[in-house]
Amino acid sequence: MPFLPYVAGAAAAGIAGGVLATFWAPGRWVTSYIQHFAAGVVIAAVALKVAPDIEHTGASPLLVMGGFALGGAFMIGVKWLTMRIEARQRRTRGQPWGLTAAAAIDTAIDGVIIGTGFALDEGVGVILSLALGLELLFLTLSVGSSFRHEEGSRGTTVAVTSGISLLLLAGAAGGMALLKGASETTLAVMLSFGAAALLYLVTEELLIETRLPEETLLSTAMFFLGFLAVFALVSLGPDWGPDPQKRKRVGGSPRTRNTVTSEAGLLLTRAS
Repeated sequence: MPFLPYVAGAAAAGIAGGVLATFWAPGRWVTSYIQHFAAGVVIAAVALKVAPDIEHTGASPLLVMGGFALGGAFMIGVKWLTMRIEARQRRTRGQPWGLTAAAAIDTAIDGVIIGTGFALDEGVGVILSLALGLELLFLTLSVGSSFRHEEGSRGTTVAVTSGISLLLLAGAAGGMALLKGASETTLAVMLSFGAAALLYLVTEELLIETRLPEETLLSTAMFFLGFLAVFALVSLGPDWGPDPQKRKRVGGSPRTRNTVTSEAGLLLTRAS
């Protein structure tokens, strides 16, 4: 199954968010509910598809941990750069280019992560496309609302947010091209880098920006609902397990939808 329809759909969601921002700005409660839901979706994608598939490549744990550490360090560097740009913007009271730069970098990285996911396993790519498409929708809505708040024109708002969205396509295509024929160890390291980036997205962008002093139980419920939506898709949707001839589990049996379900159940049991 080609990856383009899924990535194009995710990019279209981002463009839709930018267009929506030209005539609607969500209130803080709506933003909190939506971004808690998106955070649950992204965490579920990492927990139920990305991390298990990294493990089942058989890559060296040290290499995987190194990729994760590198991803975390890279995102901290992006955060530092973004903070400097935003501080300069506050002094000059210009358009929100700091937020725009951060969104562009995040989106390009997300695209590479999706491309890496498809290069490793179709199911990983599909789940990442759905999760990051939802995240991109609200990212461009946020960027577009910031431009409108600074009295930017509708044309500028749509152009900037559409450009950000298209970076997802560019990143995915670039990732697929660069990783075509790559070893599973290389793909596992790249995905571990991506997992760190996705966890940064959840903790530093989706959740920290929506915490309210008078937080309601509904916000928390939306987080679990987002996780449950991906859990249901992985458990009840198409069997995206890898080709048994391509990749074996440690015990010799292929990882299929049933093993994903049992692993997720074990994960939730341990968490409780």
